[in-house]
Amino acid sequence: MSNSTRLNALFGAAMMFGAASSTATATEPEKANVSLAVGSMIMNYMPVGLAESRGEFKKEGLTVTVQNFASGGTKALQALIGGSVDVTVGAYDHTIQMQTKGKEIVCVAQLNTRPGFSIGVRASLAEKVNSGRDLKGLRIGITAPGSSADMTVRYYLRRNGLKPADAQIVAVGSGPPGMVALENGNVDALIYWDPIATILQQKKAVKVLLDARTPEGAESAIGGKISPFACLYATRAFIEANPETTQRLVDAFIRTLRFIQQAPAAEIVHSLPDAWKLPGQHDLNVQIMEASRSLFSADGFTDPESTRIPLAILSGYSDEIENFKIDLSKTYTNHFAEEAARRLK
Repeated sequence: MSNSTRLNALFGAAMMFGAASSTATATEPEKANVSLAVGSMIMNYMPVGLAESRGEFKKEGLTVTVQNFASGGTKALQALIGGSVDVTVGAYDHTIQMQTKGKEIVCVAQLNTRPGFSIGVRASLAEKVNSGRDLKGLRIGITAPGSSADMTVRYYLRRNGLKPADAQIVAVGSGPPGMVALENGNVDALIYWDPIATILQQKKAVKVLLDARTPEGAESAIGGKISPFACLYATRAFIEANPETTQRLVDAFIRTLRFIQQAPAAEIVHSLPDAWKLPGQHDLNVQIMEASRSLFSADGFTDPESTRIPLAILSGYSDEIENFKIDLSKTYTNHFAEEAARRLK
């Protein structure tokens, strides 16, 4: 993206959401009771639980009800589109997908700067599988059809010279169900996130082909060290009707992101609700947090250049998206993160 294009995109976002910039912190939120959907309790979405437990939403005068669909981000997206929730924490690529459907979904705060997934094979296949090319003919577990996991696996196969049809892609659910499917031999390989990543490695149940929690792993998997994944998004209609509410949600999440960057891992774990950590596994939870801290943004901003990677992944999955003239500048705005930086000095 050229400098002029980037400036035009930022200017357009500022104009579009300019109503929010005129509000002061003392302005009452348009909607004090907010429903938020999340697809599962993977580490990437952890700021949801942390913001809730630390009372960050209440500090903003909001009562936020979290609905965890525990089945991947697709269900959370559907809830937003269907109007049963107000906002969602989910994969940034949903904002691109929905543009082809005539639905305007906008990321208002970026939570992750890289996707943070791992791809591995059962330990019993360690000698046979040494790279993505060796996945040919194997069963690969994903969360759900059409999910970010599904699209990412297909993109990874292509980067390794394979077609998606060269492997059998199987939906096994998110989190523990996927781990069980791998350990029981129902699938040969799996795409997964923490805490499953750390658990599988500790159990020596998996050979890791790549680890996208690191810049090097992310570049190997998707072609870039920085790529947006989890973000807070909402419909454009909700944002324009509720600019102060949106701003307060963003403020709450950015305070949470700052806490993640600054606090010791043990303190973060202590602050998490029980549902977001492994019961009775304090040391392991701390290890997971240490391994995953680098996933999280410090400021909630979306890097314009990084949005090209999710678009490339989606274009490889869908002819509809490949042939559609996606306007990436409409999939996110940094306006609220900029305002948060001013408010939270």
